[in-house]
Amino acid sequence: MSTTQKIRNVLVLVDFVPAELRENKTWKIVYYVKCPIDNKLKRKQNRVKPLKSITERRKLARKMVLELNKKLERGWNPLLNDNEIRGFVKFSDAARLFLDRTVKEVKNQDKRADTLRSYKSFIKNISDYLEEIKEQDMFVIKFKDELVRDFLDVVYYDRDNSARTRNNYLNFIKTFSDWLIRHKYISQNPTTRIELIPEKTKEREVIPDGTLKEIFKFLKEKKENYYMVCLICYYCLVRRTEITKLKVSDVILKNGVIYVNKNVAKNKKSMPVTIPDVLIPFLVNHLKNAEMGDYLFSDNYLPGRNKLPPKKISDEWVKVRTALNLPKKYQWYSLKDTGITNLLKAGVPPIAVRDQARHHSITQTEAYTPKEILKANVDIKTVKI
Repeated sequence: MSTTQKIRNVLVLVDFVPAELRENKTWKIVYYVKCPIDNKLKRKQNRVKPLKSITERRKLARKMVLELNKKLERGWNPLLNDNEIRGFVKFSDAARLFLDRTVKEVKNQDKRADTLRSYKSFIKNISDYLEEIKEQDMFVIKFKDELVRDFLDVVYYDRDNSARTRNNYLNFIKTFSDWLIRHKYISQNPTTRIELIPEKTKEREVIPDGTLKEIFKFLKEKKENYYMVCLICYYCLVRRTEITKLKVSDVILKNGVIYVNKNVAKNKKSMPVTIPDVLIPFLVNHLKNAEMGDYLFSDNYLPGRNKLPPKKISDEWVKVRTALNLPKKYQWYSLKDTGITNLLKAGVPPIAVRDQARHHSITQTEAYTPKEILKANVDIKTVKI
């Protein structure tokens, strides 16, 4: 067995074999580094230029050996380009750092808590897949398009998830890969040639009037505090996570508005929303023992010092739906959709509804317009051509 083969067999678990000088006919500095593709040690060599003085040539060689070994100990690998200098970090360690930094961004209110929760879920499922294929200890440099394609196929075909779920994974991997590129773990985004697949048009399931009355009657009698959460969503069109961030001080009853600060709003814009008169008595009762610094909804959905987890709102809605034996198509977001639709049916101008819902455009609001209130254009209807 050759020396090279012995080295490869014995040292397959190391990242490199230190450089050493070999004084043969041609003086060479020889060292071995691990290839990121097959995890095998590859021989590399640097030539030592001839000098008239053997002593000076050896000094030069020792200096080269010293510098090479310093670089190797710092993680340098000549098989990687300058944009992949962290390629030999384990995927799991890179993913952990990514999540740790996202936690910091959430604390600084640069990202939303829901974003962190989604990122954790995506990372966990990718990590579980890597464990299934015995790649849980792989270097991040191996996070390439073939692996990503295989994973997405498992998500969509093997696990029978929707196109939307598969596309959500793809979008996350794009974001995560961009972060890996910025921090020089990889040099190319593995999703560049992977396309989104067509999704079914999202059907907005508006709650019929009779069912809505049944829900509100049940909530008023059985879950009075949670009833208030649902009323804020239905009448003021405030999103779930936004609701959990509202403070008592954001409710300005004398002006009839709730001020949704940019630190609370999903679109990062500060805007007031109108409190309909029908909602005012409920809010007055809800706030009777509250302090200005309290969250609008805390423990048991009453005002308090503790921030209500957004997921608790959705989980409570599932319990309500189960108790009333309602179909799954009536989800938490259906309250907001129904509120928008009913405002339009009541003749409220679309621009006013847009501002109440804080949509980015009137087109987004008009998508909720029910077919029964659409009217023919008078000018076109009476024209004679």
